[in-house]
Amino acid sequence: MSGDAIYGGRAAVSDPGALWLAFLSSPAAPQPAMSLLELDGYLTGVIVAPNLIQPTRWMAGLWIDNEPPLEEAEEIQIAFSAVGMMFNTLSGRIDRSLRRLETDRLCDYRPAFQTNEGKPSHDAVRRWARGFYRAMALAPAEWTALAEDERMLPIFTPLVGFIENNDPKFEPAEDFEQRLDEAAAQLPRTILLLRKIAQLRANRPSAMATRTKVGRNDPCPCGSGKKYKRCCGSN
Repeated sequence: MSGDAIYGGRAAVSDPGALWLAFLSSPAAPQPAMSLLELDGYLTGVIVAPNLIQPTRWMAGLWIDNEPPLEEAEEIQIAFSAVGMMFNTLSGRIDRSLRRLETDRLCDYRPAFQTNEGKPSHDAVRRWARGFYRAMALAPAEWTALAEDERMLPIFTPLVGFIENNDPKFEPAEDFEQRLDEAAAQLPRTILLLRKIAQLRANRPSAMATRTKVGRNDPCPCGSGKKYKRCCGSN
């Protein structure tokens, strides 16, 4: 759906992030729902997942506890379109930054929790990481196998510090805050390396042979929000 769509009585802007925020404030949004920062982490986790996650699966994972009401179909369609646009934009940014990392050894990728005002707050990174971990839960076996590989330890370490720890007996080290600063600074490179691993795995002959075909009634992978048979599959 185009950015000219009417959302909640207002003309929706072309910014997909603004569309998602408008959805969150509408009656169609289930509670609780992912914030824009959590959504960025979630989509990042889907993009860099060790194996391809079908759109039907990760789109269903957008809702934390409750699904939106069926009678709000138009608003839900707009939300899906916004998420699809965000997914495509984010995927392109990650891949462009990965190419620069490979050619120029320069990591210029900036996740949503990074601003132009210095180092990000730990709370912002935790909220972003909350979305990322939700994406990891869509493919627990694949992520576990990757994390258990000792060679992957340097890549996964920056994520570990931002796991929400509710253990009352947990006592952080004296330099814990400094370590979190260092981990947050390393996360952009972690994202790019995980994306590279995903690309290498996707290009393996066995992975290519077993990749699931998009169903005609599945959401189109292009992110339009339409069914595949009424979008790219109609050609």
